[in-house]
Amino acid sequence: MRPRISKKLEELLCTKSPVREIMDLASPEFFKRVGLDPVQVISFSGGWVNHDSPAELRQAYAEIALDPRRFHASGAYSPTIGTPECRAAIAEYEKHLFGHDMQLGPENIAIGANSTQLTLSLMQLILSPGEKLLLPDPAYCNYPAQAAAVGGVQIVRFPLLDPVQWRYVADERADEFARFILAEKPKMILLCAPDNPTSQVPSTRFVKAALDAAVEVGALLVIDFAYKEIVWGARYPEYFGWGPTDNFVTIHSNSKWCRGLGRRLGWIQAPPEIIEALEAAQAANILCPDTLHQMALADYIRRGIAADSIKPYVMQMIARYEAVARFTVEAVHKHLGVPCIEPQGGLYTVVRVGMDSSEFARRALENAGVVVVPGWGFGDTLKHGVRLSYGPLVNDLEKIDLGVRRLSRVLAAR
Repeated sequence: MRPRISKKLEELLCTKSPVREIMDLASPEFFKRVGLDPVQVISFSGGWVNHDSPAELRQAYAEIALDPRRFHASGAYSPTIGTPECRAAIAEYEKHLFGHDMQLGPENIAIGANSTQLTLSLMQLILSPGEKLLLPDPAYCNYPAQAAAVGGVQIVRFPLLDPVQWRYVADERADEFARFILAEKPKMILLCAPDNPTSQVPSTRFVKAALDAAVEVGALLVIDFAYKEIVWGARYPEYFGWGPTDNFVTIHSNSKWCRGLGRRLGWIQAPPEIIEALEAAQAANILCPDTLHQMALADYIRRGIAADSIKPYVMQMIARYEAVARFTVEAVHKHLGVPCIEPQGGLYTVVRVGMDSSEFARRALENAGVVVVPGWGFGDTLKHGVRLSYGPLVNDLEKIDLGVRRLSRVLAAR
């Protein structure tokens, strides 16, 4: 008799995801059935960057590989929450880029396998069955699945997108959001900046109002900073330079800014009590983060700060994504004539398509050979919208324009 999977996993498998939906749809069997050539398909679905990693980071890996002693050391276990050298380098990197006054030291940093693992681990540490997780609407579609993996978590939502006017309204609803926190008393509040899927950046006023309310009810305000570096404008918002407190924790990744998508590392910035709890948790799940990646990242950060090469690299990267974001928005306005959110950073825009998002995504693939992510999985406000990612196509503006022009056929046939 075969053993059954756990009830918790059954719940997780039943948690729908728009990304999983589109991946199931964009299968070889589907392409064959509808006569699509996969080579001709244009995808706006990937949440990844496509600029080059820093040359100095590549050099750091090369030097480690060519040094027998250091390469041997890279094959050893690191401490459970990361090497002291890498934790110290990350603290200096954060201060270098986001503010020298940041109250942050190695004791406030725990390195993990990636930000996804760290988000789940943090939920497991903070949330007990029956407690509330507050998410904005829309919010990253993976958060509900992670909450389901924890089990027994009650998700409450607060809309930050006006689905009628198709506007991001976080700033004008800051006081209302704070009152909502006071009324609902969530244990954790999870925001993303820049946001996924809207690529909007909540203001410091909004975040401060949320934090003040979190302190009053004993909640933990968590900001997922997966896209932290990719923000347009003259300067980063003030709260990007805040250090951790008893009620304020941030999650970070090397995936986006230095294109470490496959060389995965993440870290969390938190008070020592949470760092100690994460150390115990990671000993039970990942044992330790990757040693080679920590060695190379620490080498790169130290040298990059000394040579003042990190900021120019980041500024050049920002300029590329800002240009491709504007190009994408202009293509939507030109070819589709429907509302979309103008990104303030990140990799995405969301487009109002005026019909069920799953149905539109299916028609887009079947009739136009274009992959988009249906908006329903991000929240009720995006039931009639889709997410377009320009990140993977940063080097191919013609393909963006062609893909959006193809989508116009789908809108015309509604």
